[in-house]
Amino acid sequence: MGLQLICYGQKSEDNQKPLQAKAEAFTQQIINLITEKNYKALEPLTTQKIYCSLCFEAEPEKKAFVNKNIFYSKHANAIFNKELLERLKRNETKFSPDGSDPGFGDRDYIVLYTINRPNEFGDGHEGAQFVFWLKEEKGNFKLSGVETIP
Repeated sequence: MGLQLICYGQKSEDNQKPLQAKAEAFTQQIINLITEKNYKALEPLTTQKIYCSLCFEAEPEKKAFVNKNIFYSKHANAIFNKELLERLKRNETKFSPDGSDPGFGDRDYIVLYTINRPNEFGDGHEGAQFVFWLKEEKGNFKLSGVETIP
């Protein structure tokens, strides 16, 4: 008698590699366009509304979704400052499918960039990651949110 294991909803790591490479290339494209301040080129690569808790750090009670035009005209320069862009260029990434949680219907995948390594600011500091939310639409990625997590 053999033991059978069945997994549902999980892609193997090997199956994810092409998807991960595509997602990471997409986020690099986003970073390059933001660095160039080419917001016109970013519009078709972004969902209509974008999750941005970073836009409202001073007012956490506000909803964290903003129109993409407002995001690029009012918030992108402050969020993507020179220091953050330098840290993103280190290209230390992790990729994760993220469409299984119904509470997060605005994202299918996340790409996490390490912006502060563990212990970088002293012993016991856990580090931090900048997160790009990606939504898949018609076989292409769109940027649907940004946040940081410890």
